[in-house]
Amino acid sequence: MIHRRNAHSRNDSSAAKLREIFSDSHCIQCMLDFEAALGQALVRAGIAPAKASPAIKAKCKAHLYKIDQLLAAAAVPGNLAIPLVKELTQKVAQTDAKAAGFVHWGATSQDAIDTGLVLQLRDTLDTLSGGVERLSAALRGLIQKHRSTVVAGRTWLQQAPPVTLGLKAAGWLDAVGRHRERLLATREKV
Repeated sequence: MIHRRNAHSRNDSSAAKLREIFSDSHCIQCMLDFEAALGQALVRAGIAPAKASPAIKAKCKAHLYKIDQLLAAAAVPGNLAIPLVKELTQKVAQTDAKAAGFVHWGATSQDAIDTGLVLQLRDTLDTLSGGVERLSAALRGLIQKHRSTVVAGRTWLQQAPPVTLGLKAAGWLDAVGRHRERLLATREKV
């Protein structure tokens, strides 16, 4: 029973991590991460002054925002980026008026929304990859432990000649390995 409870708590941990990734706060943080990176890119491109990036980045922390108020304000324009950028600009202006002019410069609401979502997907794929790695390790252990454990083979829902449980587990591990490769390829694309 202890083993199940530990496996269950790991599962709860992954579910909790995924809930956090898609929380309102993390969604906003990912959009703010986009804005901070945009500010940095504008400085590197010579468009914004060097002081603009740190001034923008300092205000790109979700805990500085009242999430419920942003969500309510998003209902009118139909997207979260508009009130978020407005408030970010106001916060930056409080410390550096010139830097505030470079908040969201050259970007669209859709840029912030889409990039924020991609950052959430990247975090999700990282979480899933961790689970796949744990599953692969468990299957490797099962293969070693049961490489000589004989079980009935199955074909077309009928009993077939005997095989080892280790061999069956090796097939499962092979399938998980293919899924792992798909996850890695998807993350690379994201």
